Amino acid sequence: MSKCRITLTPCASRENKNILHRSGQRPGTAYEVRLSKLKYLVPKRLRRWLNRQRQAARREFLVFDRVTDWSVLRRVRPYRPDFGVARGEPIDRFYIEKFLATYQESIRGRVAEIENDQYTRRFGGGRVEHSDILDLNEQNERRTMTIDLTKTIAAPQNAFDCIICTQTLLVIEDYAAAVRSLYKMLRPAGVLLVTVPGISQIVRGGMIGGVGEDWWRFTGRSAHLIFSQVFSAENIVVQTYGNVLAATAFLHGLVQEELTREELEYNDPDYEVTIGVKAIKRSAG
Repeated sequence: MSKCRITLTPCASRENKNILHRSGQRPGTAYEVRLSKLKYLVPKRLRRWLNRQRQAARREFLVFDRVTDWSVLRRVRPYRPDFGVARGEPIDRFYIEKFLATYQESIRGRVAEIENDQYTRRFGGGRVEHSDILDLNEQNERRTMTIDLTKTIAAPQNAFDCIICTQTLLVIEDYAAAVRSLYKMLRPAGVLLVTVPGISQIVRGGMIGGVGEDWWRFTGRSAHLIFSQVFSAENIVVQTYGNVLAATAFLHGLVQEELTREELEYNDPDYEVTIGVKAIKRSAG
């Protein structure tokens, strides 16, 4: 999509794209900065309820601007901004969740996930014995561990049976160090489930608590190389998802509800919207 200083970069998910503006980041207006501070005076449970209600209300408007005639996409600016989150489920989430569903049996034992535990609970179920949430956002009260993924020497060793890391490496400048840290944190035979973006818009500004910039896009080939250098090639599986229609829709901010399941499911390896990597730690390293 961190209590000590952390540059662990959680997923660039829709909840945490623009939480706070900080010095050194692109500033918002003074009004936006005041709002970002004031909202934390509202009780967390009430804030979550209000956000859910607002999101549900905004998505009701899909009926008014749903794309049925694709000629409206002949334009130089996207049809909708921000992956279409105001109207429905972003298209890349379809592929992220398909990947995790494919390997859900690996989500077991002690599991770590970035920013929240929604996928741990959804796909791990009763196989999960303990769940940890890794995050740099100081406002995330559910965070259980703070780690700088770029400082491998400080990462805990042999701690997890599974780590879920969706849409995270794109906002870590030294992603190679992050991969080494993830490897170190796995127990022997532990499984890392990673997704990274292929074809996607750039996300501008601070992403997680005002920290983190959008650095990277990947291909299936580059993902295979990056992870094989740490896990070795025989211990990784790379899957790519997407097609030219899904990629076009995603770039324009169309949402899952505007495509058929057949259109989403069709896989064309020349148009990689999302890349998934399953990596297994074979040694006791």
